[in-house]
Amino acid sequence: MSSRHVSGRKSKEQSYRQLANVELEAPRPPPPLASICLVFETEASTISAANNHRQQIVDKLRASDLLVTENVLADRKEAYVLISASEKRLQQVADLMGLKLRLLLRDMDSGQLEKQEGAWTPFQQHLAGLYEHSSEGGLFSSNQQLRILEYILADEDERAMGPQLIAKEKVELGNSALDQLVKNKVIKNFFHMHNALRRDDLVKRWVFDWTGRQPIEDIREYFGEKIALYFVWLGFYTSMLWIPAICGTFLIISQIVSYSLTGSMDNPWVPLYCCFMSVWSIVLSVGWKRLEKSYQYEWDTLEFEETEEERKEFIQSEHTTARLIAYKGTYEGGGG
Repeated sequence: MSSRHVSGRKSKEQSYRQLANVELEAPRPPPPLASICLVFETEASTISAANNHRQQIVDKLRASDLLVTENVLADRKEAYVLISASEKRLQQVADLMGLKLRLLLRDMDSGQLEKQEGAWTPFQQHLAGLYEHSSEGGLFSSNQQLRILEYILADEDERAMGPQLIAKEKVELGNSALDQLVKNKVIKNFFHMHNALRRDDLVKRWVFDWTGRQPIEDIREYFGEKIALYFVWLGFYTSMLWIPAICGTFLIISQIVSYSLTGSMDNPWVPLYCCFMSVWSIVLSVGWKRLEKSYQYEWDTLEFEETEEERKEFIQSEHTTARLIAYKGTYEGGGG
């Protein structure tokens, strides 16, 4: 036997020993799916399926490949229907929406994954393995799952194969499909369900932790960029307030001393403090603009512009809205 074959066999044996010594990671349980809850009023459990609005809606939801769980509370005369979607269904609709996810990024030297460092790009289902998973364990965070569910229920795109809970022409201006069902008293109410594990983790690491930094990235994943950016601002503003607070404390002490000596609280430190506050306000404004742009760049929201939406009550009032301009998607206000 040649020396090449012997060395090759030894190297294979060494690699097998290394694999045998590797401790395999225990399989993780699948992450909980985000859900939207519909609340129905039920007076009796013997109502036939044909005349039961709840059963009709549940059938439509299941026909659109959504996961539906029903819970009936006889003592409260209410039924709760939880709506969620499988990972495959979420991926299909996320591809239609162009939902942006982070790409996986590996260190060139070590080959290890670098979390929260990849670029944002629209999701494509056939490239699902190239995207970074959320910290909740799944490909999509709770917030993203709820956005996808809302997109499906709204029937905004026929390719999403939504349940068509109500005909679009029957949905009043300013209402979503679920809003219209509530107004028509088909359902009593609807709301988004919390991810209990994620919520409890945020309460522990964020609400009750007064010494550590805010888990901004986790807040963004769970609540979205808009809410996360608000708490970035709140943390920055609170931190910057320490400077005028300390200087203001010394100013109050100087005023007390001045009043005890001269009977007046005026002293040379007052105008100096006013000048200092003018400079501090400029530093605060410039510092926040830089911090805001850095987070917008990191989260790929530089082109995001919030459009103000009129209240449903204003749009639907006969005194403020006369007719819909179809070609613009807007409306003209009527006379009061």
